[in-house]
Amino acid sequence: MATPAANGLRSVEATAASAGVFTALIDDYAMTNADPPDSDATPISPPDEPLTYDDLSVGDRFEADQTVAFTREEIVDFATAYDPQPFHLGDEADDASPFEGLVASGLHSYCACNRLATAAFFARVAFLGGRGVDDLRWFRPVEPGDTLSVDVEVVAMRPSDSDPRRGYVDVDVTGRDPAGEPVVSWRVLGLIRRGDADADAAE
Repeated sequence: MATPAANGLRSVEATAASAGVFTALIDDYAMTNADPPDSDATPISPPDEPLTYDDLSVGDRFEADQTVAFTREEIVDFATAYDPQPFHLGDEADDASPFEGLVASGLHSYCACNRLATAAFFARVAFLGGRGVDDLRWFRPVEPGDTLSVDVEVVAMRPSDSDPRRGYVDVDVTGRDPAGEPVVSWRVLGLIRRGDADADAAE
């Protein structure tokens, strides 16, 4: 699944707050072009010492400090490239449609929120990859001018029985409107390196 381009993402810095809440500080995040071949997206640099499985606990919550805004042009550009349904391309809709004009593709809101989730969590931990995505839900349509924030919560953890170097970590990713209500959410079934992996492997 392609991720929309981000322009001007200069750095990612993380600070730990109380009660297992973490904040990722992202400078000048803006979505500009839905077509990756023509994009100038800046990769998110991992920290020198990423968080490992052993640094995490169920209930830890990571928040992206920046938000993502959806413009009419970006909605249409993304839909033209990846999801050219009429209700993602213009204001005219079937009279039986639940939409009242242009709405963003659900893939667009997923990808935009995934970019922020990556900065807030996946690029901060020793992430080894995903085993899948469960429970992807859109709770309401995203319209031009809408702004979403993103948080990631650790919901389940268990060490790998087959490889002591890694553990299974499941997280819920949620994109929220300014009132804090969920707009899109999904669960990532992830693999994260363990901090004591080298010692365990040597035994």
